Amino acid sequence: MPDLIPGLSPELRFILGLGVAVAAALAGGAVAVRLRQPPLVGYLAAGVALGPLSGMVAGDAAHIGELAQLGVVLLLFALGVEFPLRELARTRRVVLPGTLAQVLVTGAAGAAVSAALGMGAAGAAVVGAAVAISSTLVVLKILGERGELDSLHGRTAIGWMVVQDLVTVVLIAVLDPLAGTDGVAPVVLAVVRTTAFLAFAYLLGARLLPWLLQAVARLRSPELFLLTVFATALLAAFVSSAVFGLSLALGAFIAGIIVAESDLAHQAASEIIPFRDLFAVLFFVSVGMLLDPAAIVADWPALLALLAVATVFKSVVGAGLARLLGLPRRSAILLGASIGQAGEFSFLLVERALSLGLLDERAYNLVLATAVASIVISPALTRGADRLVRALERREPLLEPPQPGLPPVTRGELAMAGGDESARLSIVVLGAGRVGRVVIRAVRARGFRCVVVDRDQGALDAAAGQGAATLYGDAASPAILRRAGLDRARLLVVAIGDPLASRLAVERARAINPRLPIVARARGQTEIRSLRELGVTRLADPDVEAALELARAALARMGVSGPEQSAVTVSLRRRAYGDVADAAPREPREAAPDAPGG
Repeated sequence: MPDLIPGLSPELRFILGLGVAVAAALAGGAVAVRLRQPPLVGYLAAGVALGPLSGMVAGDAAHIGELAQLGVVLLLFALGVEFPLRELARTRRVVLPGTLAQVLVTGAAGAAVSAALGMGAAGAAVVGAAVAISSTLVVLKILGERGELDSLHGRTAIGWMVVQDLVTVVLIAVLDPLAGTDGVAPVVLAVVRTTAFLAFAYLLGARLLPWLLQAVARLRSPELFLLTVFATALLAAFVSSAVFGLSLALGAFIAGIIVAESDLAHQAASEIIPFRDLFAVLFFVSVGMLLDPAAIVADWPALLALLAVATVFKSVVGAGLARLLGLPRRSAILLGASIGQAGEFSFLLVERALSLGLLDERAYNLVLATAVASIVISPALTRGADRLVRALERREPLLEPPQPGLPPVTRGELAMAGGDESARLSIVVLGAGRVGRVVIRAVRARGFRCVVVDRDQGALDAAAGQGAATLYGDAASPAILRRAGLDRARLLVVAIGDPLASRLAVERARAINPRLPIVARARGQTEIRSLRELGVTRLADPDVEAALELARAALARMGVSGPEQSAVTVSLRRRAYGDVADAAPREPREAAPDAPGG
């Protein structure tokens, strides 16, 4: 194409191209956010728009692509630093077998569809792997906006994404030896090289990097600390590629995991994230510049087929596996819907495969278009799953309590056994997480009786150590709620982080005991309104309560009296929650207070 601005030096052409790419990403990201879509959709769209201009204004695509590779390195390094090993350990019994099986089954389906579309064996395998991988960024964004990061399916989804990311790193590592070969020897060699690099990184990095970061931090120079973090990421990527023949991404990721073992991991992450975001934007723009919209429109049947695998099929497989591995039906369906898209690591995989000749332009365009379309429809898929779960759960009948005369089968029922009126439970707490533990500790400190319901056996063991009766099960299950003795309870505390489970639990508790006082946690105005309509006596939004406490501290520091502080916070609380926030829990008239003890 002709040069729109002739006579520019190579340096000025590069600066112009870079500036145009960043400005286009800004415009595309802003439009995407206004349309309630992830910003990376806008970045990809900006790249598509710049594609026809690649030989004119934004034409130094090769140099922009090199900067994009730097974005890949920083993206994987930051992921390693933020690698949530604790979340993976908590949900390992579900996420390890579930994720591996989901990637295998979805990848096989994607490969079969790709082969039916006329792709070769290697290309079909890469496309299948790409559509089997979900978007960590999109999953975390959707869960965060819905306030479900602390829910059972939210915690499981985080672990699911971690394992998927690990699988992607391994897949990228084996692409190089697979290029141009048909045997299994290159794969074995890649595994051996990866093992050797991991051993080298652990023996050297685990001892050297924490000491180096501490030594630089003692110099109290933010610039030197930033340079140390950058050098660690870039040199680890170089050693991985140049010495061990692996990908740049794998080296950066492993370096991030090693840095995560240091006490300065959070500071390292905060230093690298702004640069990661900038160069990652360039990566998405460069990916979009290679997309051919005309070819996608002409190949729309193939796009729909791959899109069905990446969204509906993957969601069904994920939900089915999670259910088989022990998640409640509700959590399994929501988990499946949350992973129903392809994303940033799919881009990394196919971009590398294209450069190695494992994919042709048609397959590359199809995967990119599939990923973009799946990200766009992912929020709608999650909302649809939410409606499906509500419909299924509300059709479930309220089961009758255990028949009289049957022996108690759980610690909670053992604690409730006995005909003495003083043996009644006073408080039922749903959820033994961070919020529930504080409630349990306060209740038991005064000697009141309570029963705790949760699906985390470790959390129940801790509650039992504080003297609470425990009941393992789904807090929204009608049978579990009846077994917890809601018909005789003085108060129900809903401390679970899953908004849908909270609403279902409140509805069913009201059906069991219409006069039962209920207090519940809630996050955001939507959940507050929903629970208020269900008759919750008192609500607590963690963000609102933190803001009220900070406001009270600010007023106290400025010399405002205690009564004035209370008046201001009451007004703010009423504005945040409505009148229900100021209603004290009402107790049934005939209920006599329990004596402390037992």
